[in-house]
Order: sequence, then structure tokens, then C-alpha cells
Amino acid sequence: MTAPILYCNRESGHSYKVALALRLMGVPYEQRPVDLNLPREQRSADFRAVSLFGEVPVYVDEDGLAVCQSNAILDYAARRYAKLDGRTPATRVRVREWLAWEANRLAMSFPHLRFSRRFTRADPVLEAWWAARMQSDFECLDRHLQGMPFLVGDAPTIADISCCGYLFWTGQADVDLAPWPAIIAWLERIRSLPGWSAPYDLLIASPPISAGTRT
Repeated sequence: MTAPILYCNRESGHSYKVALALRLMGVPYEQRPVDLNLPREQRSADFRAVSLFGEVPVYVDEDGLAVCQSNAILDYAARRYAKLDGRTPATRVRVREWLAWEANRLAMSFPHLRFSRRFTRADPVLEAWWAARMQSDFECLDRHLQGMPFLVGDAPTIADISCCGYLFWTGQADVDLAPWPAIIAWLERIRSLPGWSAPYDLLIASPPISAGTRT
């Protein structure tokens, strides 16, 4: 067996949530940065060999199995290493419900808004749609977290890691979390977890994303 590999990019919240989960699980791995400025067909041969969709992140485990898509990687890691998962079959179902919600809702709003405001500006109508959808998503998340320490029960799971992935970058999109105090408190609890590290501290350097890039 060889050490696991995480193909990633320092500006990718999807990469960050996988890197953070592995760190909190205590799983050692090697990071290999991917230049997102390059067209997918021009990215490194070793990355293209394991990436089904040409996107980061991709996790290659100790046995050489490559897993793509961040929430699929989180699900796989939680099962493989028996950490950051629900404690019962019922709670594990709840965890995966949040993974599906994040992929369909949160990942379709704030990350795009941040990318537009930080890297490549989108059409104002589209940016306004992302902002409105983000507000609805944040309201849903905040409402659920009121009176709850984590998304599923009293311990962190991959559901929390999935949903928090981009939210340490709200300032980059000029988004103030003040209207959502339960989210602010939840993010502080995540920051307090042993082993937590901020995105730019955890992910190694990769080529900066250039203005005009569309990943």
C-alpha cells in the first residue's frame, strides 16, 4: 500500500473540506496541487488518469482506489476510517441527507458567488440569483442549527465538514454572516475542534486562479 493522495487546489472549498476531514480523522496523505487555469485536457497526466470528471478534489486511497467529487470522498472516508460519521444507522442517514442538500443547494450558491466576486465576474443577473439563493440556504442552515451544536447530534460529522467548506471565505464575497448567528456560533465550534486548520494554512500552494478563468 502507498500513502493516500489528495489532488486539490488551494482556492477550492471542495478540496478544503476533504483535506479538513482527513486531518480531523488523523489520516496522513500527500497533497498534489492542480492548476485550475489550465483546460481540463491539459492538466497533468497523473491527475487526468484518476479524475473521472477532470475536477478537484480527487482522493486516491492506500489501495489505489480513486474517488472523485468531494461529498462522495467524505462519505467514502467516513466509512473506510470509521470516523466523523453518525453513530447509528438512522443518524448516518441524516448525515447523508445533509451531504445531498449541500451538493444541491449550498454548493450551487455561495461558492459561485464567491468565485464571481473574487476571480471571474459573472453576469449581474446571475450573480443576483446566486446571492438570493445563498440567503435562502443560509436561512435554512441557521434555522436548523438554532439550539444544536452540530448538524446531526452533539458531535461533528462529515455533514458539518461538507457544509462549512466554503464558509470560512465569506469575507472574500463581501458577505456578512451577522444575520445568521447560529451559523457564526457553529463555525466557531468547528474552529475549536482539535486539528482544525484554516483553508490557506491547510492546503499547500497552487497556481493562483487568474481573472477570466472558468474552472
